[in-house]
Amino acid sequence: MTRYARPAQRPASALLVLLAATAALALWPLISQAGPEAKPGPASVSNAAVPAQESSQSVPPDLEPVKQMTVSGVSNWTDTGLDVVEGQEYVVRATGGISLQRGNPTAYCGPDGYDLKTAQQPLPDRNIGALVGRVVLLISVEKDPETKKEIRNERIEVFYIGSESRVMMPLKGRFFLGINENVAGDNSGEFKASIFRVKNS
Repeated sequence: MTRYARPAQRPASALLVLLAATAALALWPLISQAGPEAKPGPASVSNAAVPAQESSQSVPPDLEPVKQMTVSGVSNWTDTGLDVVEGQEYVVRATGGISLQRGNPTAYCGPDGYDLKTAQQPLPDRNIGALVGRVVLLISVEKDPETKKEIRNERIEVFYIGSESRVMMPLKGRFFLGINENVAGDNSGEFKASIFRVKNS
């Protein structure tokens, strides 16, 4: 009696490889017609790696970097440590954000402020919470004869800054940065400010 050997069964893995190869051959005409647009070129890869704000944050040749500082959203005013002269020009750039009511996500704003204006702000015609500046000129210091407390006679000028402004200092004095809000105790967050002096100003 002649015996015939039963054909060996292909392993399941071999069958999967065969199916994959068949699918690749069937799809090859579509892949080959996709053209060069289907593959990102070197230029698109390098552009994606560049931060979006890098070009806007470059320093023009007429500006001299002076200081980088944090402006707390909890404090009405933060001392820059700079004594300025009337007529000097400065550029201030700011990033970051604050909440005008701690824990309330809808009260969040950037340096340009929240789209709301009230009479109870240093600059009532500008958005509440916006970054603002002020220069304080100390005129004299006196003492109250009854309370013995020190009384400072000052001249103060407040001006808008926002996310970026070029400002001519309105008078000689100490330069402060702050929040366009009179009640800042329930705020949170901070702005990051970069201060530049305009050369030959």
